[in-house]
Amino acid sequence: MMRVAIVGAGTMGTRLALRSAAHGCPTTLIARDPQRAALALEDAARESGLDASSVTIGEDLHAAANAELVAEAIPEDLAKKQALYRALDAIVGGHVPIASGTSTFVPERLGAGVPHAGRIVVAHMVHPVTLCPIVEVVPPAEADTAALATVEAWLGALAMRPVRLRAPVTGFIINRLQFALVREAANLVERGVAAAADVDAIVELALGPRWAATGPLASVDLGGRATFADVARSVVPDLDARERIPLLDGAGGALRAWREGELDEARARRRRVYDAIDAAR
Repeated sequence: MMRVAIVGAGTMGTRLALRSAAHGCPTTLIARDPQRAALALEDAARESGLDASSVTIGEDLHAAANAELVAEAIPEDLAKKQALYRALDAIVGGHVPIASGTSTFVPERLGAGVPHAGRIVVAHMVHPVTLCPIVEVVPPAEADTAALATVEAWLGALAMRPVRLRAPVTGFIINRLQFALVREAANLVERGVAAAADVDAIVELALGPRWAATGPLASVDLGGRATFADVARSVVPDLDARERIPLLDGAGGALRAWREGELDEARARRRRVYDAIDAAR
């Protein structure tokens, strides 16, 4: 199986390492603080039920020297990502693919001024990556075709479903759809239309199951395009179109009032839903 190095031991990096190792790939998780990475990996293993013992932890980029693929899972800072790619260029061969876990940056921005930029392929995954199989793949315009094929082969080996975008777009598909819904949901709460928990309940019990089965565009076909067009003429002009989401601004904190144990229950419920969707397909 493919030898994989994953740089970044945060939420995505640790879980991707577990999934990669669970599917037979010799996987090294590279972190600046190995002890902290080990604890994070154990936490991820408890959450997912996967075995952390088969993941090797390295504290130096040279641990990637023999990798056949490098997955980058560091924070969303363009300059830091580019610096990492330049550093890797001196350690791994120019033919070794780099799969970037970026949520927003298109390949041309990631590879600007970076040697062998054609091998940098966006592979945007969804948390929890141990459960969600979808991956948005965005190759650069002048892609290294062998590198792209290797990235997609690795994702396939991890029982994931690559969706290759036909054109790069900021935020890709998942985040564009997600934030369109989050913006309107937050606006409804701000306007006093409903409490946050009630807005969530509508998605969880109405739209969520529908879209899990057929997706929004297939749902239009099932419900009738003309009917959707009639409703859209009334609703779309009233939707929130601001360039920011005020409810997300500030120092942080939860949008809902969670009682003790409810967040853990929500995580467990999400896992059951992903399992059920997987079984249904």
